[in-house]
Amino acid sequence: MGIITVYKNRKKVLGLNERGLDYIRKFNRHEAVQIADNKLLTKEILNKAGIPTPKLISVIRDNNEFKTFDWESLPKSFVIKPVSGLEGGGIDIFYNRDQHGQWIRANKSKVSVEDLKKMTAVILEGRYSLYNLPDQVMFEERVRTHKNFKYYTYKGAPDIRIIIFNNIPVMAMLRLPTRQSEGKANLEKGGLGLGIDMASGTTTTGIYGKAGKIDFVPGTHIRTSGLKIPYWNRILRYAIEAQRATKLNFAAIDFLIDRDEGPVIVELNARPGLSIQLANDDGMRWRLKKAANIKVKTVEKGIRLAMDLFGGEIEEEIESVSGKEVVGIYENITLVGKDMQEVKTKAKIDTGADSTSIDKKIAEGLGFKELIENLEKENIPEDVNREQGLKLEQELRERLIPKYPDLVDIQFVKSSHGSSLRPYVKVALKVKETQYETYVSIFDRSKLNYPVIIGRKSLGRFLVDPSKSIIKVQPVKNEQPRSAD
Repeated sequence: MGIITVYKNRKKVLGLNERGLDYIRKFNRHEAVQIADNKLLTKEILNKAGIPTPKLISVIRDNNEFKTFDWESLPKSFVIKPVSGLEGGGIDIFYNRDQHGQWIRANKSKVSVEDLKKMTAVILEGRYSLYNLPDQVMFEERVRTHKNFKYYTYKGAPDIRIIIFNNIPVMAMLRLPTRQSEGKANLEKGGLGLGIDMASGTTTTGIYGKAGKIDFVPGTHIRTSGLKIPYWNRILRYAIEAQRATKLNFAAIDFLIDRDEGPVIVELNARPGLSIQLANDDGMRWRLKKAANIKVKTVEKGIRLAMDLFGGEIEEEIESVSGKEVVGIYENITLVGKDMQEVKTKAKIDTGADSTSIDKKIAEGLGFKELIENLEKENIPEDVNREQGLKLEQELRERLIPKYPDLVDIQFVKSSHGSSLRPYVKVALKVKETQYETYVSIFDRSKLNYPVIIGRKSLGRFLVDPSKSIIKVQPVKNEQPRSAD
């Protein structure tokens, strides 16, 4: 019987019967399903198409190979899998090997060579295979968890599931291992499931076993929402390319993200489960119907459709709750100075910087040229130690601020570019539709990558989303090529 829960007062979720009749049987040819059901065949086809998968260490295909297999050839860290396993059954991850030759699991239990032989024999018998037929065993390199997940996961590697239909990724979920799931990203065993916004690749809502919907990672103060998935565009690209390579038109594609190599596909599933709808607090039926009749000629169009049709809600919800606009790392801005003189330029949103800094040429364009020339006549030293700088800073404040009405402050700054004293002026700053006054320092940024850096003190009206960026930016007039910040 299908699930009948209604999400967000919109559409009913896709039920199990509907999934099987309307999508799996209708859109997945038998040959494509056979590819998904065989992890070795999947790996071969994906690798031929240039799509990365975890490196294969070895395979045991039958009892004869089992009898002659060199168990000592296995590395300290690896993953054992049934080639035709179902729902994660028979998969075990080993993280190290102790001085006695035993491999160590996430829960610190240990496995000897004899134990490993027994595990392998059970897989070969077909206990975990889809049709209870004799199976094969594969050994893969263990993927090292990406640093972004360090505080979200227990031991094992989180995985990202993408539901794809008609060359369009329609829904996504991050599955996180927990102590309860013994380091495996398996929701049935107690793992976490976090929905992912398709546009930004950022987590939204979350579910956890019997607790149902959750707002924080259990045992922590870390919110389930707001985690940015690394390599999001690449993941969507690989998902579409994998569908094209296997001709599996309705599928779940599971990714791991290696800390060095990036995303790799670990499995294709021709019969995806439906808990992804719970993690996203939304039904899949309306998304599948929306994607059904669209012609997707290129991978780029598939990515764009995924983002445009099924993304962006998390940003809208954040803005409506917080009352703040969401900005990216790079934005087009407008600065307004004396006598309403304007400069439109590009800026980097830098939460690591305390205050906003603008290039000297921009300051001149805003009407502060006379102030800059007068300050340069003061022969302010550019390189002083901290003690000298603080003393000079106080002296200049007392003498120059009363003298120049446009000057609001002078500060000693020591950064990677050296030590300097920087004048501050007041300007109007417009980011998106929000305009407000702020203090900015004037600095020669001609050799830096961005003519404007907007720091924390000027960002109180915004929320910063690192996944958002403006690609087409307007350069400063007569701007020269710049080096990186």
